[in-house]
Amino acid sequence: MLITGSCGFLGRYLCHEFADCDVTTLGLNPRNNIVCDLALNIPGFSRGFDLVVHAAGDARADKAESVNHQGTINLCKGLEANPPKELVFISTVQVYGKTEGEEFDETTPIVPITNYGISKHRAEEYLKQWCKQHNVVLTILRPALIVGTGMKGTLRSMVNGIYRGYYHHIKGNEARRSVVHASDVSRVVKIIAPIGGEFNVTDGENPSVYDLAEAFAYRMGDKRIYTMPTWMAKTAAKLGDIFAPSKSPITTPKLGQLTGTLTFNSDAITKVIDWTPNKVTHYLRTHNYDENSL
Repeated sequence: MLITGSCGFLGRYLCHEFADCDVTTLGLNPRNNIVCDLALNIPGFSRGFDLVVHAAGDARADKAESVNHQGTINLCKGLEANPPKELVFISTVQVYGKTEGEEFDETTPIVPITNYGISKHRAEEYLKQWCKQHNVVLTILRPALIVGTGMKGTLRSMVNGIYRGYYHHIKGNEARRSVVHASDVSRVVKIIAPIGGEFNVTDGENPSVYDLAEAFAYRMGDKRIYTMPTWMAKTAAKLGDIFAPSKSPITTPKLGQLTGTLTFNSDAITKVIDWTPNKVTHYLRTHNYDENSL
C-alpha cells in the first residue's frame, strides 16, 4: 500500500495502524520512501499498490489549493500506469461550509466557504471521476476535528491555552463540537477501504466544549481551568480584534468557535461496517500512554 503525508499528524497514526502491511510512504520529509512535493511534481512509482491512502493535505489558505487539489491530480497522474484497487481520501467536514448547527449528515449540500474546504471538495470531485474511469474503489472520509498527538488548529490552540493558563471556560456555554480520535480514523480506513463510499467520521458523542477542555486538562496533570463571565469574554475578544488579531488568545472568530455548536452525524458509516469509535473525552481520561504511544 501507499500512504501520502505519512510523516504528518494523521499519517503517523496510519503508518502505525498498517504496520503489518507492506507500506510505501510518500511526502516531503526525507524519511519517506518517496520524497515528493505533490503540489509541484508528479511522482514516479516502480510498483503498483493494492491500496492508496491519500492523507497529505494543508489547511493553510495560501497552500490549500496547490497541495490538496493539484496535489491530488499529480498523485493520480503518477498512479495512472498502474491504478490501485482501492483509494481512501482523507477529506474534511469543512466541505459542507457549516459554521454552526447540529447533526449534519452526508446528504447536507456541499457548499464550502474556506480555501481548505473548497480545495478538498475539488479534490473529491476529481477523484470521483478518476476512480470511476480507472475502476478504483473510492472511499471519501470527512473527519470532524481530529484529536491526537500532533494535532493542529482549534484543538491545538485550546490545549496550548490550558497548558499556559490563559484558556477559560465561559459561563453558561453549552456549545458542543464533533471530534474523533486519530487512532479511530486510522482504524476505520482499514475496514472501509474495500467497500467505498462517502462518510462523515466522528466519535458519535459530540462532547461539550466544556467537557472536551476538562478532558485535555486532565491529561495535563488535571490542570484547573477558571471560568469567566460572557461579558468579559466578549470584551476580551473585541480587544483581541483591535490590537492583536493574529496572536491574541481570544478574538471574535475564536469566541464563536468556542460558543457555537457545530456537530456532524456519522451514523452512515456505522451502518455499513462494524466499527465503534472511542469517545474522545473518555479516551483522554482513561488511556494509559507509554513511551511508544502516539
